[in-house]
Amino acid sequence: MVKPKEITVTVKFFATLREFGPIRETIKIPKNSTVKTLFERYKVPFDKRRTIILINGKPHQDQHTVLKDGDLIAIFPPLAGGGLFLVQ
Repeated sequence: MVKPKEITVTVKFFATLREFGPIRETIKIPKNSTVKTLFERYKVPFDKRRTIILINGKPHQDQHTVLKDGDLIAIFPPLAGGGLFLVQ
């Protein structure tokens, strides 16, 4: 059996980050893609990448986290006073 070269993930952008990405979108991306891949795909400027990331409801701090087929990625701007799980 041939292994898939792509995975399907759902991406959600919240609040001020919606100017860069969708409220909710299911997309196909190359296998072994990361959160950084999503930032690049949606052209999120480097200075706006200090965000709160939840993958399947769990906080992640590393933009190099490899995404898996079926993941739900929620991207939030930092909360007032800063967030606990900021990705830089």
